[in-house]
Amino acid sequence: MANLQRRSTRRRRIFPTAILAVLLVSVPSRHEALHAEDWRDSISKEPGAFSNFRTTKARYEFGWSGFTAADADVSFGRNANGECAIALSAKTTGIVRALWKMDASGTSVCKPATLRPVKLTQTEVYKKKTFTTTVDFTAEGPAQLRVVTPPDPTPPQVSKFKFVPMHDMFSALLFIRSRPLAQGESVKLCVYPASAAYLVVATVVGREKIKVAKKNWDAIKCDLKLNEVESSLVLRPHAKFKKASVWISDDSDRLLLKVEAEVFVGSVWAELQSVEFPAKK
Repeated sequence: MANLQRRSTRRRRIFPTAILAVLLVSVPSRHEALHAEDWRDSISKEPGAFSNFRTTKARYEFGWSGFTAADADVSFGRNANGECAIALSAKTTGIVRALWKMDASGTSVCKPATLRPVKLTQTEVYKKKTFTTTVDFTAEGPAQLRVVTPPDPTPPQVSKFKFVPMHDMFSALLFIRSRPLAQGESVKLCVYPASAAYLVVATVVGREKIKVAKKNWDAIKCDLKLNEVESSLVLRPHAKFKKASVWISDDSDRLLLKVEAEVFVGSVWAELQSVEFPAKK
């Protein structure tokens, strides 16, 4: 029982991150520490011609090793202010939910011209606690506030990371899909998913045909690498992630079709189950 409790605690710590980070992250194959001047000037700053997108509703399944562990409903389009906006709701399912119940929701808004984020909100509901994270992307960098319910003895404080340009998960995905994505092209972004900063490098490694959501797709395959960005802007490998690949539809929609990642607890994956494009009102 003690071993089961320890494994459950470890899942609480890493699985929400795995569910979200499986969309974007991996690590380099060698251990190294790089300084700010080695990478800051090479950040990708301008989005490409695929910056426009249709209003979309999609469902994804997430897996851990050989079984399904969670699902998510995602919708994105334009809000009343014309900004790019996404809403996501996710939950653990099946045997994983019986061992570890988690419900999550989140929203993100980014600017359509630059595809840079404005504000991110994320809520994770567990058996005994709820965590609500808000990140405002300011001119100096992201400012994060994480509130716990029931509250911890120490009041929450705003945590700031001073670096720009910075992306969240949604804006990073939109930015990557907007680029030409020619063979060998690399897109390099600094990403702040919710509580830490990472340098993400997506490199196009080929075109493939894959079957997801009961359909055959022409897909662009990208390999992903990640380094953690410290407050000093020195880069460090993220020891919990080994490698990852993503497949994006090779068409005008540039949909996220599939993700496979190797992390320290095994293989995690995400796969599109269904998609629809509601007509604009």
